[in-house]
Amino acid sequence: MTCPASSAEDVLSFNNLPAEVLRSILEYMDISSLAALSITHKAEYENIASLVSDDVTWYSLIQNRFGIGCNHRRRRNTLRNQKRDDSCVVIVKRNSSSSLSSSGDGGKRYVGRQRRPTTYGGVMWKDAYRCLSSTMRIPETSITSGSQNPGGGAVFASPRLRGRHSKKSVADFFGVWCMINHAENCRTKTVEGQTGRRRRRRRGHHDVIREPLALPYRLDRRYIELKICLQNTKSGYGRVVIPDISAIRIPTVEEEDYFSSWGWDKWDGDYESTFHLIDVGPWAPKIVLKRRFGDDDAGQERDCKDAEVWNAKCGLKDIILRPFEVVVLSVHISCPDGLVYETDVLSSMSSIRVPVVADGWPSVTKQSCVEKHYSGMKSKGISISPFLSEDALWEYYCQLPGGCLSLTDRSRLVPV
Repeated sequence: MTCPASSAEDVLSFNNLPAEVLRSILEYMDISSLAALSITHKAEYENIASLVSDDVTWYSLIQNRFGIGCNHRRRRNTLRNQKRDDSCVVIVKRNSSSSLSSSGDGGKRYVGRQRRPTTYGGVMWKDAYRCLSSTMRIPETSITSGSQNPGGGAVFASPRLRGRHSKKSVADFFGVWCMINHAENCRTKTVEGQTGRRRRRRRGHHDVIREPLALPYRLDRRYIELKICLQNTKSGYGRVVIPDISAIRIPTVEEEDYFSSWGWDKWDGDYESTFHLIDVGPWAPKIVLKRRFGDDDAGQERDCKDAEVWNAKCGLKDIILRPFEVVVLSVHISCPDGLVYETDVLSSMSSIRVPVVADGWPSVTKQSCVEKHYSGMKSKGISISPFLSEDALWEYYCQLPGGCLSLTDRSRLVPV
């Protein structure tokens, strides 16, 4: 039996669907799928190829990944009243506390670490997304340095610059940025002298008093609190999982040289590392922010409840990040007793290494036009972000008379 011939107008295709429906479909597609779809046929008015490449689609991607234009940041000009002609350039300006990244290998052991440009842009939002993505810009939140909020902190570790064809592992779709919860005197803290707040009711009102805390940590070590921003930079679908938060490693320069030569499998539970992440007690890791920029109010409220449940959980802790989801962790790092100032700790740290696993990604055995992009990609990997060199650190600190340290810009204090 043969099917009757049908005219071209009767054939169901993407172009028969309304533009609103097509845009909803595009929200579930990743970047490689959008690129494949844009070259299927010639772009015409409101057909699928034109919608894939227009400013509305790519500005939405910039909002969902980098948080630019979301409600945590006040914008003078919205997308509606932005007028653009063919000769204009879309510019995305960074805050004064812009992060640094490496050109080439990066890290304090390497030469050629350059400051990232203060602006990114292009003729279209698609070009702006390409620039922001290749430089691994930190997403804008109320805590991270990309925000114009005065509480935004400086970024001291950020991913290396990534090109279009450098993604060979799930770790290449994961961003790690490191900030510090600065102390007023820029010194690391000890267990002794730590106090906590307790409310006491007296004469009809509550008084807040401070009392010493009994912390279950070593007295011969010093501690520093880091804010680690994590993001699944993959669009469309596919989650990234951190199986165990306690598996995050922060090696020194000497440790990185040794384990890079002899194998990182030698870094096991018996090894006494210089920097150790505290995973028990009051200073255990806590989620201070969890958000997807494209979610509504109900979704953000659900994320806050999930963060509270995660913080109350004991034992093995994992983190599952959906596409473009951002999580900011507060972690305490145990340091040697001789590292008194924050600059001493930061100049000794070489990189931060976060193990990640892909979940729900396309099968690497299929070879369709969409999934060929992920062929041969490793489903497990280590996301690495090198710290700044010691010379670059002093752009954020200054030495006062008497040997004391202070931040160059006090607005970079990260709120607790």
